[in-house]
Amino acid sequence: MALIHTIQLFKNKSLAGGESGTSQVIDLRNLAEVGNFALAFRSAAGTAGTAGTTIFSYTQCSERGGTYLTPSAGYAIGTAGTGVTDDIVAFSPVMSPFMKVIATQTGIASGKDSKVSAELIVR
Repeated sequence: MALIHTIQLFKNKSLAGGESGTSQVIDLRNLAEVGNFALAFRSAAGTAGTAGTTIFSYTQCSERGGTYLTPSAGYAIGTAGTGVTDDIVAFSPVMSPFMKVIATQTGIASGKDSKVSAELIVR
């Protein structure tokens, strides 16, 4: 039976308009037994007074300390809109030993922020 792993990526990360946050390296070599992936995320209003629009994507690499690239087969995970505060989105990344998740804030003015939390769920 395959285990389910949960990895915290961001916890109340402040993201201003136009900013991105990148997770630490996620080592998938012993986690992705089945290959099911989901992202659980929460967006909350910060100084912007709105959660804004946060776009989640990923990059990958074959070595932990290498250069992380956007896969050509697609890299989008999901989007948290201003009206969505909590969601879980399943996605199918290109398989790779190492991954980083990126949260990009696009829906609020520069100089204002929202708070983003996210966990990666892997089976």
